Amino acid sequence: MKKPFLRGLCGKTSAFLNACGLPDNLFLRFFGAYFLVSAYEVISAPGLGLSPVTGWQDFSRHFPLIIKFLWILPVFLLLTILYRLLPEKFRFSDPAALISGALLFSVFLVFQCDDFYLGASVGIVAAIFTAYAVSKIPENSAKLPALPALAVVLLTAVSAAVFLSVTSIATHKIFGTPCFDMGIFVQTFYSLKEHLSAVITCERAEAMSHFRVHGSFIFYLLTPIYALFPKAETLLIIQAIFVEAGVIPLYLIAKRRGLKGFELISACALYTLCAGLILPCYFWFHENSLLPAILMWLIYAADRRNIPLFYIMSVLTCAVKEDAPLYVICIALFMFSEEKGVKRWHGLIAAALSAGYFIVIMNWLTAHGDGSYMTSSRLGLLIPEQGAGIAGVIKTVLSDPGYFFSLFLNEKTALFVLETLLPLMFLPLLSRKLSRFLLVVPYVIMNLVIGTGYGYAADIGFQYILGPACLLIYAALRNACDLRADRRRLVIAAAAVITLVTTVATASGKLSNFNYYLDNSEIFKSAEECIASVPEDGSVLANTFLLPHAANRDEIYEFNLECFEKDENGKATGIKDLEKYDFCVFLKTDEKTSLALPFLADAGWTVYSESDGIFAIVYVSPQYLEAHPEAGI
Repeated sequence: MKKPFLRGLCGKTSAFLNACGLPDNLFLRFFGAYFLVSAYEVISAPGLGLSPVTGWQDFSRHFPLIIKFLWILPVFLLLTILYRLLPEKFRFSDPAALISGALLFSVFLVFQCDDFYLGASVGIVAAIFTAYAVSKIPENSAKLPALPALAVVLLTAVSAAVFLSVTSIATHKIFGTPCFDMGIFVQTFYSLKEHLSAVITCERAEAMSHFRVHGSFIFYLLTPIYALFPKAETLLIIQAIFVEAGVIPLYLIAKRRGLKGFELISACALYTLCAGLILPCYFWFHENSLLPAILMWLIYAADRRNIPLFYIMSVLTCAVKEDAPLYVICIALFMFSEEKGVKRWHGLIAAALSAGYFIVIMNWLTAHGDGSYMTSSRLGLLIPEQGAGIAGVIKTVLSDPGYFFSLFLNEKTALFVLETLLPLMFLPLLSRKLSRFLLVVPYVIMNLVIGTGYGYAADIGFQYILGPACLLIYAALRNACDLRADRRRLVIAAAAVITLVTTVATASGKLSNFNYYLDNSEIFKSAEECIASVPEDGSVLANTFLLPHAANRDEIYEFNLECFEKDENGKATGIKDLEKYDFCVFLKTDEKTSLALPFLADAGWTVYSESDGIFAIVYVSPQYLEAHPEAGI
């Protein structure tokens, strides 16, 4: 009689455990509970003055292992009860707990750490657990309707844009934005607003159109916005919007390629949370920040074979900057290679027209502006002799491909490659279709090759990655869509996790600028008022970090060491062309200010206004006071 009883008891026990998802979900549930408890510890650590990374000994002592397991047990039991209560159709609470726990733990661990390597390490681990959890969710379960998916995508994009706007504006308000690359654009848009000329003085220390340095004629389209809101903050907000707005065409592309629900959200997260799109926005403002939205619509037009939109976006892309035709050429040739119908020829036509425009604008800039300098500074490693220009670059590439290939990867660009391709799981390079590599060409040329000699191009914190990043994300999406559905789901989810964690690790630290401004807002407001007291018609010599706050005027010059006259021993003997300035807007703590003060005193300059604290002080020339007695001190 005992054996039937035992068999019955074992059967009931087994049935009860199965109803609780055990032992099948034991691994999922345990690690879900483990990461949720670990996340709680990491979140609590800052308030206790602990760090789980740099102060790991103290952290381990405060959160002993035995206590951790005592917390894991009730969480495990709660997850078991939840699983038992849920209808069978919705029994994916264990994978959800593991994903949530891994993400919470990872994000809060790397928050404001400013360490890509830590972010990458933690992100890879989180991606592995996330991919495993996703594989345990039945494909037909946890479906998300189209409208909520779109809402999540838009909410993520808007949140990222707000974060970018708030933190970049805070950087400006704490006087963290210099003449290059903030002041020059403030004065450019002021000139466009007032004269439609883009003639500025702070870029080359003389009156010269910015369009003789860069062919960014698209600025004319933004001028009405700046005319309504003529402040540097306007440019920073425009930049954030243009960067994040590119997710809309990417969403349409991903949806057209068959992605739905959480898979669609994850694919869009590769864009909205991409460090290669977010971090360059902290290099103040740049015309390249207009590329993401325009390029993504261009890619959408090519993907959708919308020819009118394709040509419109091609024109707008070329208008962003003189080197932007490269993006059109690569996308157009990709369209020509991928398309099978008559419309493919539009790709060839657009590529030819863009190449022609590139030659024309570069020749014009070389003949009438700064084109030769820009070419030599960016592509100097490929120019065989002085003055060879773009023709010399092409000759070098074709005659010595071995040398050209040697520039692709080295110690200067290795970290950059990891920062840009690891979050995408190296998907842009994983294709057997040669045409797909056309989308990687701008990345190779703009970042790897140029970055070998011009380090900014291979730095994820600068604007040179903004355009190539868009093409890489699209290439990653297309290559992922070629995978089997179950593999595609895992790969996109893992890539989204690594993207999230590495971006939080490298970008969340920008919140410190916002907090710093809040803590010292009265000092910064006083400095703003001091600078704003300078009449708009005055010619100004300004410290590089004060210049953007005074750049809404016709004449303003950057105060640097080149402004001093020097003897044969290099000792400063005066300020060059002092008579052409009406005001000097100096940073009190700048060593150059102390160097300049005796020369100002000798010339009869006096203090015009001064801010509280350690920031701005304004000097006025005796000539200006004589000509404008109403501006008396």
